[in-house]
This record gives sequence, structure tokens and C-alpha cells, in this order.
Amino acid sequence: MTKEMPLPSPLSPGSVVVSLKGHDRGRLYLVLAQKGETRLLLADGKTHGYVDAKLKNTKHVRKLGQAVDAAGLEEILNEGTCESECNTAIRKVIAGWAETKLPGIG
Repeated sequence: MTKEMPLPSPLSPGSVVVSLKGHDRGRLYLVLAQKGETRLLLADGKTHGYVDAKLKNTKHVRKLGQAVDAAGLEEILNEGTCESECNTAIRKVIAGWAETKLPGIG
């Protein structure tokens, strides 16, 4: 008999997640896209920006909340005319979310 694992909460673009495994454990990321069933493209606007997003297994992150919906994320990223503007926008989204949802951290 196998033990059933609970299904992870939906990890949609615009979700804020925290890394649970690896050298980046504890870091907040914004989900940019889902690649297949088990991989996510993540960015924090610092170490991993819009262009060099991190590919991470869904088992190694936990969803903390939804910062923006998918359409809002696309709008934010399309407003940036260069990579640095997109990275700044990503940092602001994460910081704004953390400020309201995680007092004392943001």
C-alpha cells in the first residue's frame, strides 16, 4: 500500500513562492510560467531575472499567495522596454506582496 501525497496548490503565473530546497532555500520568487507538469520558471529580479529565470521543480517550492493574475503579470512585463525594467517590476511585485502579506519581511 502506498501513501497518498496531497496535491500541490495550483502554481499559476503571478504566484509568489518560497524555495524549500537547494542553495536558494528561503528565497521568494515570482512564478513566470509553468513548463510541463513539474517545472516552473521563477524570477526574483535579482539573482534570477526575467531573461535568466530559474527552472525549479514544483516539489521544491511552496506557494505563499497570488501577487497578480496571469494577465496582470503579462501587462507588467510588457511595460518594461528592457530587461532591467522588467527585473525592477518583478522586485516591486514581490516586495509589495511581501509587505502586505508578510509584515516585517518586506
